[in-house]
Amino acid sequence: MRKHLRLVALILPMVLVASNSYAAVKAGSSCSKAGIKSVSAGKTYTCVKSGKKLVWNKGVVIAKPTSESVATPSPSPAPSQSEPTAKAEVPVALWQETQFKILEQFKKLKPAKVQELNFVYSPNVDKVIAKQLQDSYQEPITFLSNLYVNPAIVTFLLMNENDKEWWLEKFKQLSPGMAPDWWGGSHCVVSSRVHCGYGSSPNPDGTFHFGQLLGSEAKWVDRDYTIAYHESIHVYQLGLLGNRMNELPSWFAEGQANYLGYTFSHRYANSKQQRNMEIVRLKSWPNVEKFDDKEWFAWIQKVEADRVYTFEGQLGYSLGELILESLYNQHDFRQVHDWMVAIKNGSDYKTGFKSVFGLDYDSWLRDTAAPYLNSQI
Repeated sequence: MRKHLRLVALILPMVLVASNSYAAVKAGSSCSKAGIKSVSAGKTYTCVKSGKKLVWNKGVVIAKPTSESVATPSPSPAPSQSEPTAKAEVPVALWQETQFKILEQFKKLKPAKVQELNFVYSPNVDKVIAKQLQDSYQEPITFLSNLYVNPAIVTFLLMNENDKEWWLEKFKQLSPGMAPDWWGGSHCVVSSRVHCGYGSSPNPDGTFHFGQLLGSEAKWVDRDYTIAYHESIHVYQLGLLGNRMNELPSWFAEGQANYLGYTFSHRYANSKQQRNMEIVRLKSWPNVEKFDDKEWFAWIQKVEADRVYTFEGQLGYSLGELILESLYNQHDFRQVHDWMVAIKNGSDYKTGFKSVFGLDYDSWLRDTAAPYLNSQI
């Protein structure tokens, strides 16, 4: 979810604009800075100057790696689906070995209660696709309920491009203190084929909602599942942290949504394939392939200090995913959760890191995270 939403920018910068790194980038649509790149739908797009405007070019295809209806889900089993292909895969490296281990650990856990989600269908949304989206949240939300269950029900608005007035009415009911400026004012280009959305900031009572735009001509594909898995991590993050989300490092929210989203979604897309898209995105930055450990450390510090810079380059997704890899490789996934709890309880992220991992945060970045990135790019 990206920060384009002015809807949440003041309260949760860099955090809650859906969808994930697969959010639609449309050739010819406006972009913010010449030279930045974005990976979307199997292509790498570059922001170029056209006359007096900055727009996305036609994109270059990325070579595929070889190798009003409401439903409230209960803690019932997820829809019948084939077993994740991850069980039969051989890890390609430590990062994927760690992911497989985390997945197997989650699959053995049985949450006492499952997070409740309330899906509200617009009059015009395709009910079949909307139901597929709704069902796709069940497994990751069940996994994450082992870590945290928000006492409030999380509402999802599912609509298509013809439902603006319906959306506006529902939005004002669910988030009365926020400006309803998402529709047509974000990265989500409203069209008949789009799948994208947003997450709101919390109300004073802790409730929040998500919106998902499913175009009337949209076709459901496996990538739509990976988007839902990514967004489910944001449901967990926002429920746990609320307005403390903006106390996370700028790379964390999208990095964790990518990391755990890729971990959980092997049924639909191998994490190596998904990760490769983030590697391509990261390599598009000038000179990163020539960085040494010190330069990586300095760059991570720059990213943390400048949320706008992080957002414009979508570095939360790519850089954040790899930093989280280095953390999960070394530490139990529950410790990462405990770090978030420490931040929720009032710690700044560096103090919280020290209390949970027993390490100085900046030293860890310099001595572990930066060399790890250097070894992967």
